[in-house]
Amino acid sequence: MTKVRGLVCLIAPLLMLQSAMLHAWSDHASLAWPLLRVMPEVQKAEPLRVETLSEFVVAERSAIAELLLDHEEWARQNLEHYAALPAELVFDPATADADLEIAFLNAIRINPTRSYQPYRQLMSFEPETEQEALIAVSELTFLQGTIASNDSRYLSLASGDFVSAAAVVATASDEPDFGLDIGLYADNGTEHGKRYGFGNQPFGNPNLEYGSQAPFHMGFYHLDWLTSLAQPGLLQTYPLYRTELYRKLAVLAFSNGHDYWGWRFMGWGLHYVGDLAQPYHAVPLPDTGILKSLWIVATGKTGEALQLVSNRHGVIEAFQKAVVANALVDQDWDQSTLREVAQLSPGALWAQNTLVQELTLDAAAGAAGLDQALVRYAPPKLVSDPAFEFSQSPEESAILAAIAVQGEDAEAGLTASLNQQMQRFTFFAQAWIRGILNS
Repeated sequence: MTKVRGLVCLIAPLLMLQSAMLHAWSDHASLAWPLLRVMPEVQKAEPLRVETLSEFVVAERSAIAELLLDHEEWARQNLEHYAALPAELVFDPATADADLEIAFLNAIRINPTRSYQPYRQLMSFEPETEQEALIAVSELTFLQGTIASNDSRYLSLASGDFVSAAAVVATASDEPDFGLDIGLYADNGTEHGKRYGFGNQPFGNPNLEYGSQAPFHMGFYHLDWLTSLAQPGLLQTYPLYRTELYRKLAVLAFSNGHDYWGWRFMGWGLHYVGDLAQPYHAVPLPDTGILKSLWIVATGKTGEALQLVSNRHGVIEAFQKAVVANALVDQDWDQSTLREVAQLSPGALWAQNTLVQELTLDAAAGAAGLDQALVRYAPPKLVSDPAFEFSQSPEESAILAAIAVQGEDAEAGLTASLNQQMQRFTFFAQAWIRGILNS
């Protein structure tokens, strides 16, 4: 037992490296669009009549109350490390109409300080619209990094407007990165974090703007025994809690004629499906076994390992964003990444164990390959130099040019590796969408 404790003391500091890994794909809406534009189940949907969250919650208050009670019981029975909902947050359908939306947000424990107004993201190839119809991203999120770096356009919607299902689910798939899971822990310095009952943040850096969402957007369901023993906080993740909740809410909304919210809840859940298709969200340290982890710690190289993991994660995200953006603005549907996302898989269906036993298992299996591809094809400065910080570097905004310096083989090789991740994303995205529509 003494030897095990010694190993735990050695490996535990290394596992705090997760504080840097907070994002998966950039601009989920644009990433999902090539699939949504060709998926028959999405395209055949009639235009949706927009309604506010308050209108939906007031209309379905009794059904929502029953659903949330059932979901809480399910979570307690099925999620080993689940932090139970405090009794005072249980959704009460007798709450006054004016207070019902906030009661709902509190009951599902998402950030109650941001706006949940109706809107949609305009794709980059869509024509300009009237300026007064646009809404600033600062009205949709309080995250300063997103406000500063986001160049997407958003169209304000009002109750009674009509919008396509594809636009709703695409837009909503990016929404969890706008702050839904920020500040939910007791040590995050927020009033709702003190009330929500999740306890202190189990991993990640709560001092970083995006840091507190990490346990909700990562799913380490396949850790080795020593990692689990050394850092049990890595097991306290909530993607399954979120996806199952949003699946149930979407089914309820569709069943009772609230199709706008059916597609929007579907989009919220699709975000987590996309996140976990990214290997860096399913494996703490790709291509690093127990012995290598111990050696890194024993030789005092934890800081270097942190930097390399962070940089590699950032490079594949920046590369994906640039590749998709360039192809999408030109509507180049034959570009290999967009074509991969648009590959239909009619047999893809979602079940309750899909996220843990299929999606994250496949992502974990692909982690080493992605890590090795980045080392092979990206400039060594970006992925193999622990003295270099990729985030906010000139190379981040010019990633295609940086990769091109390595030659055509490098760009082709990295694109091929990216497309392997897209195969996983699009298969499980289709499974998620069909699983809800077929319920």
